[in-house]
Amino acid sequence: MSIATRQNRSSQPEFVVLHDISWATYEGIRDALAEYHLRHTYVEGTLEMRRILCGVTWEDYLKLLAATPDIDLRHTYDEGILEMMSPRKDHDWVATLVARMIEAYAFASDTPIQSIGSTTLLAATGGRGLQPDEAYYLAHEPLVRCKETYEPDKDPPPDLVIEIDVTSSSLPRMPVFAKIGVSEVWRLDRRRRLHFHGLKKGKYYVLERSLAFGFLKPADLMRFVNRRAEIGENAVVREFVSWATQAEAKTRKAEK
Repeated sequence: MSIATRQNRSSQPEFVVLHDISWATYEGIRDALAEYHLRHTYVEGTLEMRRILCGVTWEDYLKLLAATPDIDLRHTYDEGILEMMSPRKDHDWVATLVARMIEAYAFASDTPIQSIGSTTLLAATGGRGLQPDEAYYLAHEPLVRCKETYEPDKDPPPDLVIEIDVTSSSLPRMPVFAKIGVSEVWRLDRRRRLHFHGLKKGKYYVLERSLAFGFLKPADLMRFVNRRAEIGENAVVREFVSWATQAEAKTRKAEK
């Protein structure tokens, strides 16, 4: 069964707020987006601007990316519609914790991995782009090993993307991930339910187990994420790595 992609945006804030924005960066953003009725306020490094812009050309979207290379501007660009979001601490906390768990397990199991964080992903054919919460190369890691830049027209898409929903849903972003060709997306929704999605024939389908980590179910991962309120992050990561190592061994044994 394929996932739905509709969202009611009426409950979302009209503006996005960015902090510590230099005057040069502000001018770059304004130059890229000024003609799209960019209602905004800039005061001493804080930029507040309209969250959703329509009719943005691909060229102006690329201008925006060039003006904000070091800004954590979570966004989605889908054929002229640009939606921007500013992550909150509760969003970043969960995303970073899940990332630590994955990376610690990959290290412990000697699994090839390249962590590209929130690198902006672009469709090889243009017209679509977004900034994920976390992204990884796993199966395709050998193809991008030691590469310092992401080239959408040459590099394969990441094997795994993680999306954490707090104030807005990532469901409208799923078709963009599909066009880019990301084979697996983990999405934690606003009700704190984790979903694994796998790409097949251009659409995402719900997975019982991860494609990248065949021993792992959404409930398994959430069991450790939910312990962050009881014990420190290091303890959560250690417990997950210990459990995952045993779970993978059992899976391999059962497959023989």
